[in-house]
Amino acid sequence: MSAILISSLIFAVALVFIFTEKVHRTIVGIVGAVAMVGAGLLLGFYSEEAAVQSIDFETLALLFGMMILVALLQPTGFFQYLAIMAGRWSKGSPVRLFILLGTLTTVLSMFLDNVTTVVLIAPVTILITEILGLSHVPFLVSAAMLSKTGGVAKLVGDLPNVLIG
Repeated sequence: MSAILISSLIFAVALVFIFTEKVHRTIVGIVGAVAMVGAGLLLGFYSEEAAVQSIDFETLALLFGMMILVALLQPTGFFQYLAIMAGRWSKGSPVRLFILLGTLTTVLSMFLDNVTTVVLIAPVTILITEILGLSHVPFLVSAAMLSKTGGVAKLVGDLPNVLIG
């Protein structure tokens, strides 16, 4: 079998497992990567040096550092404190609350990845909007959109930006 056929087969099998969700995608990704490198080494179309050189250690270190930062700040209630302060500063005004939570989401997303920002802000947003008797849907939709906006503003805010930068 040719190298292209085997690598295409490994890729297709990995995609099938990911799409069917029979096995967690992280496990599929790791097994697929190991299978691809193993096939490359056995068939001679991939070397150990090329495998190690293809890993972007700077990007991994940056992501690891962001995860550590979030892991240290989250138990302290820092992100909840910021969101609650936004609720206080709004003085019950839905428009002010919308602007303040949107600004907070955008700024946090400049320094953290988008998903982490929304995961941290969403529960507090729901709590504040329930207390004020407002629908949380527009606030969460804006958080999702503004996290992307904040993420593209800096190289560390969005994973594709990290990889490109």
